[in-house]
This record gives sequence, structure tokens and C-alpha cells, in this order.
Amino acid sequence: MKKLVIAVAIIAAGIGGVSYANYVATQEVRTEVDKQLALVTEQTGATFKYTELSASVISKSVEIINMEVTSPEGDNVAHIQSIELTGYETDKISPYTSLDVKSFQFNKDFVAKLPADTNTMLASASYDLHSSLDYDENSGDSDIVIKLDAKDIVSFNMDVGLANSKALMDASLAINKTQQEADNESFSYEQQLQEQTLIMQAISKLEPRSMNFVLNDQGDLKALLESELKKQGMTLEQMQMMVEQQLQQAPVTPEIAQAISGFVKGLNSFSMSAKLPEGKTMIEVNQQIMMLMGQPEELVKFINLEVKGS
Repeated sequence: MKKLVIAVAIIAAGIGGVSYANYVATQEVRTEVDKQLALVTEQTGATFKYTELSASVISKSVEIINMEVTSPEGDNVAHIQSIELTGYETDKISPYTSLDVKSFQFNKDFVAKLPADTNTMLASASYDLHSSLDYDENSGDSDIVIKLDAKDIVSFNMDVGLANSKALMDASLAINKTQQEADNESFSYEQQLQEQTLIMQAISKLEPRSMNFVLNDQGDLKALLESELKKQGMTLEQMQMMVEQQLQQAPVTPEIAQAISGFVKGLNSFSMSAKLPEGKTMIEVNQQIMMLMGQPEELVKFINLEVKGS
């Protein structure tokens, strides 16, 4: 019985310690978040207010609840249900980092003041965003995922696998460190140029390994497309006929033409995936693709391209 009591006491102490650590972390993070938001306000004039903020030392996560964005004129611009950042570290690139934004939506009055040619369906929609980075420092491999969901309209997923990405991660980390040390001081043109050069040099070393894109109807994709076509004086049926005619002349394989045609007719789902040859940089891959543009069969083989549409 005593052993059980001791065990319970140890667990309780552990939970209490974690809770206290989370409390301290939350206070520290709140200070930093408020500082960063103040800088954004200084740069844009917009203000950002939230009702809750919490941090976890175990999951290395920060969550902001109910953020309101207000314009410099004091008008409500947007509301965000929650923003959660997981795995982020200031002094290194974590093996896994993710950002989740839940229910971002522009204010109705703000949407009403947008230019007349603005698509009101997209402007009024509620959005969920997920982005993540898996990174292996030893191999230099990384995987980037982006998912955007315009609720009840359309969703878009992208997954990109990269090799030899260590130079890019190191460059990103170095730039972030420099910016933090500079605090809110503005960078000179020369410093900005140096950063851009550093990033471009790192990007030139990247080796793309895989790419996947998926577009899915979430209910109103057809209505969205029809509203955009109407602005151009075209109906959906006319657009479908035009695409069919263009596919007859386009330098694509019959399988890809069928997939594109299937999506244009069904407007349900469109996906494209590619597995790229190892040991080739992004520049080398692009050069080879340009050389094969008039040879669709060879291009499909080179990047192992698969396209589906319905």
C-alpha cells in the first residue's frame, strides 16, 4: 500500500512539475508572441488580439485561441479560431515542425468592401491550413506537406520530398538568427541581398525526389468555377468543350489527356504524382523536363508521372 502511495505521489509530483513548466513556458511564449505581434502592428498598422495562449514543454507546442485581426482604421478584418505551432525551435531545425490554422475567416463587412471582381465564395469561406516539415539532419532529406481546405468548396494537398536540403535548412537557420539578433532594426539593401544570395545558392543544391498534388471537391467547386467563368462570359459547358479541343492538340499522353478530361467533366478530384531521378538538382531536372516537353511519353517515364481525374 505504501508503495502505491509513493508511486501516486511521484506521478502527482511529475504532473505538477510539468504543469508548472508549462505555466512558465506559457508566460515566456506570451511575452515573445506579443513582442512579434507588436512588430507586425508597427509594420502594417493592423492589430492582433487573442483570448488565450498556452504552451507545452513536452510537445514543444504553442497554441493561440480566438485571434481577431483589426485594420489600421479599426475595422474587423478576420477571425482565427486557433493557431498551433508544434516542434519549432529557435536554435535548430527540428525533426518535425508543423503549423495548424483552424477556421480562418474574413469578416463579412470586410468582404463587402473588397473590389467588385473579388470572388465572394472564396473571400467568405472558412479556411483550415496545415503545413509541416519532416527533416533528417543526418541524410539531409526533408518532406514538406501543405494542406489547404476552403470548407465546403475545395481542398488542396501538396507533398514534396527533397534530398540534399541541409544547405537550405542551415541558411534558413542562419538568417533567422541574424534577424533575431537585429531585433527590430531594419536590414540594409546589402544585407537583404546577401540573404537572398544565400537562399538561392542553397536552393540550387536541392534534389527533388517526389511531388504529389491533390485537388478535391468539397461541395461547391462547380459553383466556384461557374462563377469565375461567368466573369469571362463563358459557361461551364463551353469551357469543357474548349479543354477537349485543346487536349487534341496538346503534347500529352492519351492517359493524361483522359485524366484531365475526366476531371473537367466530373469536377470531383484531380491528382498528380511524380517520382524524380536521384542525384539530380532541381535545375538539372527542370532542364531535362524542358528538353522533353515535345516528347510526352519520354517525359512521363523520366519523372514517373501519374495523373488521375474524375
